[in-house]
Amino acid sequence: VELISGRKLKPSRLGLVLAQGYHLIDKTLVLPQVRSDIEGQCNKIAKGLAKKDDVVKKAIELFSAKFNYFVENVNKMDVLFGSSFAQLQDVGKPFTRCGLTRRYLQFITGPPPRLYNKTTEIVYPLPIGGEIKQWTGRHCPVQGCNFELLLYSVGAPPRTFPLCPNCYNNPRPEFGPQPGEDKEPVAKPGDEEDEAKERSIRRMAGKNMVRECPHPDKHP
Repeated sequence: VELISGRKLKPSRLGLVLAQGYHLIDKTLVLPQVRSDIEGQCNKIAKGLAKKDDVVKKAIELFSAKFNYFVENVNKMDVLFGSSFAQLQDVGKPFTRCGLTRRYLQFITGPPPRLYNKTTEIVYPLPIGGEIKQWTGRHCPVQGCNFELLLYSVGAPPRTFPLCPNCYNNPRPEFGPQPGEDKEPVAKPGDEEDEAKERSIRRMAGKNMVRECPHPDKHP
């Protein structure tokens, strides 16, 4: 980080990429919830409501599981580092506007294909197996999104669909079930975060395409 005027810390490019990567793989590595929980357990030890050995054991098991999960998904970091530290000629030209910053996103052909925001260091993976085209001037109609839409062509003969990079990576509940989520498993305590991670992994793997085909011939 760099200390700037006003006693503020400005993160370096490397710091931004690391923070985005941690958040992408396991957001609790960046957010303060885990630290808050451990501090709460320490307060219970001080008040005699919990045993130190039990708290330490639980914390070690928690961070061991987080470490193993991070190692298994560290390849997601490669996408961020490849986008942030690529040569200018590799990043490509401005492709479409971000709905958050109103700056242009750079299109990286990959693999995997993705859009990259140089300002926020955010990467938006795109579906694989088709062709991504510009659709300049048309914005996503979802309230609060405002990203410029793309065109995604797939199949032979090709069929073309509108694609919002933000909604593709951050689907809302009102969009309906995602591919692979047709079955409703029996809910268990603590399953919500695991299910969110699985949905994220499916999207990163390119399996979350663009909804069922509206044509009766079931063309992809």
